[in-house]
Amino acid sequence: MAKTITTAAKDEHVHCECGVWTGERCAWTGPVSQTVVVEYMPQYLRASHQAARNAGRYPYNGAERVRVERHCAELLLSDEEERDWAQIVGD
Repeated sequence: MAKTITTAAKDEHVHCECGVWTGERCAWTGPVSQTVVVEYMPQYLRASHQAARNAGRYPYNGAERVRVERHCAELLLSDEEERDWAQIVGD
């Protein structure tokens, strides 16, 4: 089931959730205004999407959405193997 991102007040402090793809908890905590929502396809679903020649549509395709610090999102999107499987979808 897809994870639902809750809307947070701009001055509310949140934890970066980039650990879902790095495997390690991120130490960053700060205002939600310094974060973005990233939609990404988990590794275990990618082969079936490649075979089908499409990624489907969220939330039915199994993609996950997480709130991450902007720098963490930029790191993910700069990774050659990951950038085709992730995108920023909101603030």
